[in-house]
Amino acid sequence: MRRANPAAVAAPRGVFTGGTRGRAGVGKGPGAFLRAAWLVTGPGAGQAAPVSEHDPFAPLRAALEASDAAPEAAAVERALRWRLILGQHADDALGLDDLRAQDGEGALDDRFGEADALELPLAFLYERQHGEQQRHGGASGGTGLTVPLWVRDVRRLFPREAVEVMERDALHRYGLTELVTDAEVLAKQRPSQALVKAIVQFKHLMGSEVLAVARRIVAEVVETLRASLETQARPALYGPARPSGRPPIRTARNVDWHRTIRGNLKHFDRGRERLVIERVRYRHRSQQRSPWRIVLAVDQSGSMVDSLIHAAVMAAIFAGAPSTDVKLVLWDHRVVDLSHLAADPLEVLMSSQLGGGTRLLPALDYCAGFIEQPARTILVVISDWYLADERRAVLVRARALAEAGVKCLGLTALDAEGRAVGDAGLAKALAGAGWFVGALTPKALAEHVGRILR
Repeated sequence: MRRANPAAVAAPRGVFTGGTRGRAGVGKGPGAFLRAAWLVTGPGAGQAAPVSEHDPFAPLRAALEASDAAPEAAAVERALRWRLILGQHADDALGLDDLRAQDGEGALDDRFGEADALELPLAFLYERQHGEQQRHGGASGGTGLTVPLWVRDVRRLFPREAVEVMERDALHRYGLTELVTDAEVLAKQRPSQALVKAIVQFKHLMGSEVLAVARRIVAEVVETLRASLETQARPALYGPARPSGRPPIRTARNVDWHRTIRGNLKHFDRGRERLVIERVRYRHRSQQRSPWRIVLAVDQSGSMVDSLIHAAVMAAIFAGAPSTDVKLVLWDHRVVDLSHLAADPLEVLMSSQLGGGTRLLPALDYCAGFIEQPARTILVVISDWYLADERRAVLVRARALAEAGVKCLGLTALDAEGRAVGDAGLAKALAGAGWFVGALTPKALAEHVGRILR
């Protein structure tokens, strides 16, 4: 979503198509402008005008020319939609003053008022990139808005999809940290993964009151995400409830004494002080084998927050799987052992410290200390592979772990849209050192680990 300076219209901001629930995030360049123009001049507004990549403003001129021949209300609607892209500075080019004057009876006063109301929160945010408004103490220039009022108006005037984009831009493009450092403002925001990402990044700026609100938001989002991912991962990690669907063999060694006693307590003979067993419970006897150890080493450098959220949840899911022992390490230029919190993604996220350098070798050395039975150890390293330490030493260590029999997985970081983000050269070198390397969704990771466990 971008705002255009009318003096050099180069980057139109997002388009909100009237009363629809959708929005379009518009990037820079002619192609982005054409997408915005299609929303304004396209379906519902007649045939889209032919455009040229060399003249990205042809659709605007075509729309304005078409407006002259259209009914007055349609011309106003079209101009106001363009104003959402270009901002109030384009009023003269759009002829809005003339359109207001032509509405002598005030039939369109409500529509003009709605457009003005939409312009205020948009101007509060997107005029910043042109230096036209400066933020002092949470207020912004001529709009008269503060951050709390801006949050209120955005949620009242725009659909959910638009709100999420605008709040994300406010935090990550314009640095409005008041969204996550003011308890009142934070409490009014809709819990989402994007908001959790912001909380994790800015929690060091929060006071105790704000942290309490932040923890509630993170807990809600993490629990929702965990329920979704666990549903996807359970079949791969847990396997069938009963081997081959057969009941357990009824022998003395297969008696499940805990379930048998609990199930027959109601038959306790108080007079004789004896427990009368009416039904014996049995269980399958699994082969006695040592548990698998799963070591997750997650890069917590500043660019890794999207992957960190999912990794924290997956660590908890792995910790709940049968016959697994999970170790969790966060690393950048430091190594932080959070194995004692592996089952609690909320505490993992609130304990993370984003922003350090990216040194993998100390993390690999630390994780090697967890390896007791290489053949029953899975090492999962999640990173974007943009390392600050010597690659040759990292690859020597990585190869030694793989040759020792450790099941080594190198997972390239995914951004919020699920796209792989990382140094392909190092990823390829790790694959050559005997590692499985890929960009896996949480479900695909569970399936891959599940195949190893079985």
